[in-house]
Amino acid sequence: MSDLVGRFIDELERVAGKVQRARSEEQALDLVLELLRSRQARTVALAPCSLAQRLESKLREAGYELVAGREIARADVGISGADLAVAETGSLLIRSDGVSELVTALPPVHVALIRTDQIVETLDEAFAFCQRELEQAPHNFLFVTGPSRTADIELTPVIGVHGPQELHVIVIT
Repeated sequence: MSDLVGRFIDELERVAGKVQRARSEEQALDLVLELLRSRQARTVALAPCSLAQRLESKLREAGYELVAGREIARADVGISGADLAVAETGSLLIRSDGVSELVTALPPVHVALIRTDQIVETLDEAFAFCQRELEQAPHNFLFVTGPSRTADIELTPVIGVHGPQELHVIVIT
């Protein structure tokens, strides 16, 4: 499993994502708060995830303003979970729920929380997961691979024009 985690981290960093490892959920929440302080964030958008309730409580205690709906566009940081992480591409697979796509795309900084058991080796495995999920109920899925990037006509890459300038992933072991 550590090779899989290492490959995910290498590939995510290759596409300008940043990774931190946490040994526990509690440490992951502390890393989120540390990241928010370092970015001087004041407003936070939170997508549904397994740690959302605990994270929401910590954010409120720390004095952060939580925004939702149309206000997500003014958030300094968006925080989400992920259904899977794909080692071969450094991508996150996130189930679309009407909120997650806004939280992952509108704020200038996106923070995602994943566990090591959510990392799969290939896109084929991620697509198989999507297929199984679609057999249960219709969903849309987002693939997030690094911060937003685009290129002009001369192929000069620019980060953060159409989405987050930074992607931070906290991997919980």
